Amino acid sequence: MAPTEIEVEWQTCEIIKYLFEDEEDVTYRTLSLDAGLETDGPAGSNDNFDPVIIADKLRTVADALNEDLKFKAALESFKKAAQKEVTEQAFSQGVEALCQTQVFQTAEVAPELQLIRASAAFGRYVIKSSPELKNQVIGVMTAFVNNRVSPWLTKQGGWDKVKI
Repeated sequence: MAPTEIEVEWQTCEIIKYLFEDEEDVTYRTLSLDAGLETDGPAGSNDNFDPVIIADKLRTVADALNEDLKFKAALESFKKAAQKEVTEQAFSQGVEALCQTQVFQTAEVAPELQLIRASAAFGRYVIKSSPELKNQVIGVMTAFVNNRVSPWLTKQGGWDKVKI
C-alpha cells in the first residue's frame, strides 16, 4: 500500500535526521544494522521503508557532489541568511542554483530527484563547513523537501520506491 503524503513527510524527517547524524553515530548505526536490528516506524507504515539506508545513499551522493564551486558561493549566501533568519529562502536558492550546474543537468533524472540530490549535497556541505548551522539546516531542508517534493514522492509510492 502506497504511503500517504503525511507518511512521506514523516519519512522525510527521518531520512534527514539520519543524513546529518554525527560520524560516530553513523558508525554505531551501521554496526547495529549489520547485527540485524530493525528500525521503527509509525503504526501502519510501509515495512520496506528504511530511513537509514536512504540517508546513507543520499550521504554518498551528496559527498561526491560537493566539490563544485557553486557550493562555496551558496554557502556564503546561506551563512549571511542564517544571520538574518531567512534561511529557508537561502536554502531554496542555493539548491536551485546547484540544480543549474552541469552535475545536476541529466535528462534521465526527474527534476524532483535533482532537487533531492542537490538539497542533500548542499545541506551536507553547509554542515561540514559550518557545523553550528546543523539544526537550522535540518529544519529548512526538511521544510524544503516536504514543500517541494513530498507530493511527487507520494505519487512514486514513497521514499523506498525512488532510486536515489
